[in-house]
Amino acid sequence: MKVVKIVASNKETKEKVIFPLEALKTKEFLTVSEVATLLSCSRRSVYNFINNGNIDVVNLGQRLIRIKRSSLDEMFSKK
Repeated sequence: MKVVKIVASNKETKEKVIFPLEALKTKEFLTVSEVATLLSCSRRSVYNFINNGNIDVVNLGQRLIRIKRSSLDEMFSKK
């Protein structure tokens, strides 16, 4: 009985983790938190990438930053 509950819980957890990643892969504009999730790094690291000019952003307001998906692709294609 306990093993069945553990297996069911593990399956549910995997579905909750995988779904957001699949949804993020289809979005054109991403938030800083979403980029951090995709890159498996902290939000602070994403802000450092932005400040260093590694990632281009669109400022929609003082606290509203959006990152184009193509900008991330370009970051990884640079030599």
